[in-house]
Amino acid sequence: MPFVTQSTSSLQKDGPSKVLLMAHHGYGKTYQCRHYADRYGRGLILSGESGLKSVEDVEIDYLPFSSWDSEHDPDNGIYSFVGITKMIATKDFREAGFKWIAIDSLTEMADRCLTEIEADAKKKGQTNGFQVWSDYNRSMIGALKWVRDLPMHVYVTCLAKEETDANDVTHYWPMVQGKSVAKQVPALFDHVFCGVKTTEKASDGKPKVSRYIITDEVSGWHGKTRDPRNTLQPYEKCDDVTSLLARIAGDTK
Repeated sequence: MPFVTQSTSSLQKDGPSKVLLMAHHGYGKTYQCRHYADRYGRGLILSGESGLKSVEDVEIDYLPFSSWDSEHDPDNGIYSFVGITKMIATKDFREAGFKWIAIDSLTEMADRCLTEIEADAKKKGQTNGFQVWSDYNRSMIGALKWVRDLPMHVYVTCLAKEETDANDVTHYWPMVQGKSVAKQVPALFDHVFCGVKTTEKASDGKPKVSRYIITDEVSGWHGKTRDPRNTLQPYEKCDDVTSLLARIAGDTK
């Protein structure tokens, strides 16, 4: 058999993107799902939040999860995150034609995961705290890798939390339980975008809100992007994640 290699230039430039967006409350993380629907078509939101007000006027499929793995009864509208992942693995899901999937939010997902692992350990009389955190770490990272590897665009939202280091420098990381998990999560995604908003006075004296997306290591934010042509600036005055993805792919529309 001849020795045959493949060229990196043949890789699909417009293939599925894997995105984490972290930002403080009120940036518009859930709102991004509107842009995903407009650009890519039919999608599915896995919602652990209390509501989806910012997208309630558009038609986007969603499933709410209220637990990690303890309660899953679809016939009565009760879903667990693990139960939903099993539904996603079915033929029915594959034939539904979804182009993207969103987890809103990773912060809520992590809280539910740790709560159930702690409750299960207590129920079994286990007192090994190290084992609890080990199980939590394995469950979270494993679930995220599984979702990330789905053959579609993946969009995950997360609150940002502040952390001050020994030099009194403020860093921003995903707000999830456990420092180890928080610092592993960004490595799982192609793109880690950080959303920030500023309020300034406009020429008429009224407050004006501007939104930016950080794409690199800037001002304590740990953003990154796989952008081989260096299309994006570290600070993009933009409120549409999908427009940045289109630019990286070379789509100027």
